[in-house]
Amino acid sequence: MRKSRLVGFIIAIVVGIAAGLIYGWVINPAGVKNTSLESMRNDYKADYVLMVAECYASDGDLAGAVERLEAISTSDAVSVVQQGLITAQQLGYSNLELQYMAELEKALTMSGVGNQ
Repeated sequence: MRKSRLVGFIIAIVVGIAAGLIYGWVINPAGVKNTSLESMRNDYKADYVLMVAECYASDGDLAGAVERLEAISTSDAVSVVQQGLITAQQLGYSNLELQYMAELEKALTMSGVGNQ
């Protein structure tokens, strides 16, 4: 009796997994959505700004930083970095990370490159 229940249970699990995979991959697959970087949440934008700031800190390419920042917002690069800084402070980023972002903001402000 126990053996037949176990076999039935295993068969039910296998049939359920197979049915779920067929439904998800063949009958009703998830559609591909093309979205822009502008649609990211603010916390992801802050992470992106931090990555741009870290790249700028290592290579000093201000024009490249501006180009990367323009990918996530239609506003000027200085505003994007300032919003990223505000979000980063609210989320408790480390002092070093905030410093990278502040240095990028300062460089953008001083050069006038990121202003529209």
